[in-house]
Amino acid sequence: FSGYDCDSDPCQNGGVCRISDGGGYICDCPPETSGINCEIDLINECDSNPCMHPEAICQNKIGDYVCYCPARHVGKSCEIFDRTATAGIGRVIRPQQDFNSYHARDLEKQRQQCLRNNCPMKRGNMRCDEECNTYACDFDGNDCSLGINPWANCTAPTKCWEVFMDGVCNEDCNNPQCLFDGRDCEKKLQACNPIYDAYCQKHYANGYCDYGCNNAEC
Repeated sequence: FSGYDCDSDPCQNGGVCRISDGGGYICDCPPETSGINCEIDLINECDSNPCMHPEAICQNKIGDYVCYCPARHVGKSCEIFDRTATAGIGRVIRPQQDFNSYHARDLEKQRQQCLRNNCPMKRGNMRCDEECNTYACDFDGNDCSLGINPWANCTAPTKCWEVFMDGVCNEDCNNPQCLFDGRDCEKKLQACNPIYDAYCQKHYANGYCDYGCNNAEC
């Protein structure tokens, strides 16, 4: 709203205040309301008897209703029997699902299917068995990575997939076809000079060039 006459926020029930050309203000009222300040509810939602228990009391609201439910009845319209419920305002009851339990049951079904497909025996056979390429089947032991065997073109005498990224440089695997031995053959950086180590960490990216720290190790 805007203007002096709208400063007091006179419009009710979601009405929007605007300044009248002739002075004063006008409230643009939402549907089902009327009046100078949108204070009149044009429709009584309780006329349709929405509360489903005969002892429930209905209270009309703008575009809505509230049911005051007797004991042992809950829900927006007091439609649900609950032997532990006390009397009070009826509220919408949203069903809750135990997603963790559902996931566990579904995962167990998938694992049983893995056993029927003999996936434990196929795991790691360097062939992509699509029926085993699922989370429950441990993705066929990664045999289906990228949809192909990543070592299909590796002709080294060493079984490079068995020594991949083991921390030891196997020169016959250090080529593109054998995935560079998981970078095991790359030169390892030496430790940062202990004289500079703590200093370099403290002054890292401070906008100044410290020549003692200007190296890959630090």
